[in-house]
Amino acid sequence: MNKLLLKNFTIIDPSENFKNVKDLLIVEGKIKEISESIDLSDIKIIEGNNNYLIPGLIDLHVHYRDPGETYKEDIKTGSYASAKGGFTTVVMMSNTNPTIDNLNSLIEQKKLIDQYSKIRVLQTSSVTVGRKGKEIVDMDLLSQNGVVSFSDDGDVISDPNILNQALKLANKNNRTIFEHCEDHELINDGIINDGSVSVRLGIKPRSKEAEISSVKRDIEIAKENDLWIYLQHISCKESVELIRIAKNEGVKVTAEVTPHHLFMNEFWTYGKKGDVPSWIDLKSYDTNTRVNPPLRSELDRKSLLDAIMDETIDIIATDHAPHSKGDKLDTFDNAPAGINGAETALITLMELVDRKEISFEKIVQTMCNKPGEILDNILNLKIGKIKKNYLADLVIIDNNSITKIDEDFFVSKSKNSPLLGSEMKGKIRMTIFDGNVIYEDEK
Repeated sequence: MNKLLLKNFTIIDPSENFKNVKDLLIVEGKIKEISESIDLSDIKIIEGNNNYLIPGLIDLHVHYRDPGETYKEDIKTGSYASAKGGFTTVVMMSNTNPTIDNLNSLIEQKKLIDQYSKIRVLQTSSVTVGRKGKEIVDMDLLSQNGVVSFSDDGDVISDPNILNQALKLANKNNRTIFEHCEDHELINDGIINDGSVSVRLGIKPRSKEAEISSVKRDIEIAKENDLWIYLQHISCKESVELIRIAKNEGVKVTAEVTPHHLFMNEFWTYGKKGDVPSWIDLKSYDTNTRVNPPLRSELDRKSLLDAIMDETIDIIATDHAPHSKGDKLDTFDNAPAGINGAETALITLMELVDRKEISFEKIVQTMCNKPGEILDNILNLKIGKIKKNYLADLVIIDNNSITKIDEDFFVSKSKNSPLLGSEMKGKIRMTIFDGNVIYEDEK
């Protein structure tokens, strides 16, 4: 019988009111017992020394670039990068090449996942065939075969009738649409936040109105038809306010934010770790900060943190978007959008805890409890909590050590992170998946 005993860990799980030192027994991949003291012989023991023990993180938004762009990432390297970051379950977006939009492509993707994944990798399908925004995929068939959500990720569904119809089909299957909220017409080829940074660097602004307009429309469709919708990577104060009002009115809206939008503002575009340089030249920007939607103002950043604390925003997800160094070695206008986030998400947020900008309990709630409840509702999957009979997906964290982020830190194929050269308080010591240690820090 496969057994593992974790002793003297500070267990943090707000869903179970845990914030104290306990022992935890794992038997055959499940949590068997949680108690003040568990004493057993002939069993592997991991001593906690009061390190934090939290549920395995759940990432509802990753891009592993497989199939199609495996030089940037693949399921094997992506899943290992996620494991190093403390994630035990991820949902992979459908914007691969080919797009995951039919049963055959889903079956082939599942074969890759079964062969190469080190963690639990779940799959989205696109909402429309080829992500063209016109013909809705067979949601019934794809749901029956394990798709957990639908998303034309990277592209908003422009036609409100298509969105309405697709939401109804998805909700009928106890699923929803993960919507990228940016109106293409209002983006107008913009790249970075419309503010002082875009003016000083001479880079075309990407107005927040593109996001606000899309969020407003999507909420209205959900409200009018009593439908559940999921809004990806919210980035600005006005969107937060619209979502807050909608939730108070009982609209079924789930809102997501990324760690990079919580941690960084538009000044990081300068490549000076948030400082405004005294002069500007061709080296005065960091293409690793190019992301859609763009990094916003400090006021926007703080509004996102407030929205986490008052539960207007439900989910923190990485939007892990790896690119090669060559891809990013370009002008800001031409470099692809995306930040490598799987390995840095938790420690970045722990830095915010150290600054007293967010509580650790809210991190666990938004990265474990709430995404776990969503997946439990869809798949009857018992994850995201430290609870008896739940799957033994767990993360051990050393809150007192320092993590240095350099290129050697990453196990992902890609290193496209604005955090290169940073030091963060906190270190992920171990990730346990289905009762087995799949990542262990050896430094």
